[in-house]
Parts: sequence; C-alpha cells; structure tokens
Amino acid sequence: MAREQLGICTEANLHGSYLLLNALEGHERQIRYKLARLPALIERLSDHFSEAMLTSVIAIGSNFWDSLYPDTRPLGLAPFPNPQHIDIELAATPIDLFIQIRSDRQDVTYIACQQVLQLLDGDVEIQDLIQGFRYLDGRNLTGFIDVVNPPKGRLKRQVALVNHELQPLLAAGSYVFVQQVIYDLKAWQQLTIAEQESVMGMSKVAGKELAEDLVSPDSHAVLTQSVGDEISTMLLRQNMPFAQLNQQGNIEVSFATTADALVTHLLRRLGSSDAAEIKMPDQLLHYCQFAFSAAFYAPSISFLELAINHQP
Repeated sequence: MAREQLGICTEANLHGSYLLLNALEGHERQIRYKLARLPALIERLSDHFSEAMLTSVIAIGSNFWDSLYPDTRPLGLAPFPNPQHIDIELAATPIDLFIQIRSDRQDVTYIACQQVLQLLDGDVEIQDLIQGFRYLDGRNLTGFIDVVNPPKGRLKRQVALVNHELQPLLAAGSYVFVQQVIYDLKAWQQLTIAEQESVMGMSKVAGKELAEDLVSPDSHAVLTQSVGDEISTMLLRQNMPFAQLNQQGNIEVSFATTADALVTHLLRRLGSSDAAEIKMPDQLLHYCQFAFSAAFYAPSISFLELAINHQP
C-alpha cells in the first residue's frame, strides 16, 4: 500500500514555512534523488522533536512534472487556470517545487526548513519563503474562522488522497492548489461587523453560517463550501495566515483527490462556473489580491522512493 505524505491530512499546527523553489536546468536526476530522501529527513526530526507534531508536504509543479517524472503523469494535472472574462487577476505562476513544513514549535519548523534547503542546495533556486502562523482559534486575519465545517477523521483521506483503483501508480497522492492572498485590511476594517458578516456569510464571533434567509448567495461561506455530498467534489484546506511589514493575508493550500474538484471550486468562487447558479464572485475577493497562484501534485512517499529507480 502506498504511503501518503503525512502533512496532507495532518491536524492544524501553530507554525508553518512554505518554500517556493525553481529547479536549475539539467539537475532533474539530483532533485529526484533528493526529494526521495526528504520524507525520511522530516521523519527523523519528527521523532527527535516528538512534541512538535512536525510534518511536511512535497509537491511538484504542473509545468515541471514531466521533466522530473516523464513516465507517469497524474490525470488532469494542468497549469493553474486563467479564466477569461473576469476582473480578478489570479497571478498564475509556474513554480517547480512547493514544500510545506509545519509544526507546533517555530524553532523546529526553522530547523526542518534549513535542513531541507541544505539538502537541495545547488539544485534549486529559492523563489520565496513564506512564514505562516495560527491566529487565535483558527481564524484568518479578517477575524473570521477560516474554514467552516472541514472534513474530519477518515473523511480527510477520502477527500484528499487519490484512490488506488483510479490511478494505481499515483495512489495516495494529492492534487494541490496554492495561492498567496493579500488582504486589504484597511478597507476591511472600515466595514461594520454586520457588513463583514454579510460578506463572509457567517457570524464573526461564533463562526457559524448565518440563517438561510440572511445569507447572500455570493457570500464567502456559500461560494467556498462543497456542492453536494460526493467525496470527489470536496476539498481539504490547510490554510494559514501570514504577516509581513507591508502586507498581510493567507496562504491557501487546497488538496483534492481529482484536479477537476480544485478547478470547479475555483471557478465557482470566481463566479465563472458554467454550472453555477450564481454568476457573481465571492464578495471577500473585493478585499483581496493574489500574489501568486500555482498548481501542483503531491505524490506519495512510495512514489518518490520508487521513481529513483524507474526514471532516466
């Protein structure tokens, strides 16, 4: 049975580091070998700092996948969508490698991040390193609960991990969308609490969705929730706030068992889905801009290890 990367379905953590890396040309063989070693590196650190709940996710960019693993491509893996006829700039950006490192100790997160970079040194260029943190009781910087009614327990695995029967070679992997969202907090904070709740479609204090007769069809809660009960349409979100001197926002990381699920949710939120009854974008997007958006696939640990011996 394929071993999934533990960071995909892990519980929420207090600290996170998000590495965005581009490969140096001609270094595919070295990178393939080193990526296969990364899970064991993280596991050793996790055993040493057992109270920190350290995990990682290694994901390969849609544009880089064929260079790294030319013999096997995940079904539907494609560059991040760039829908036409919308006024929202998604800043779709090809990124070769995305590595998420999270734990409940900032020093352990730092140690893991540094050891990962030391291992990959000479084969990649660092595009960015974003530091995330848990804010209050799982809220984003708007002051609202970030993800309402997330999948729990076994449902997490069913929602996020590819089924062996559908893609045997890529079982226990996950399709990933990553977006860095910058909030216009100055404009947001000028709204009254009632106005903010109308935008979000939920109460600010309790974090519960508003009554049906009060919630707007283009509210954030409505347009980011799953449609229907089919597992194949659901997402697992592992978001974290970030804050720098001149900008603050959210790192939004979404996992799914199919590429279509990620695209469907994105288009629905943008008001660009042909199937959606609502053709208006998520109201929260009026207070956001995207620094980047990128598509990845996070293969299983088993795939990373086996691919060393089966690739040119």
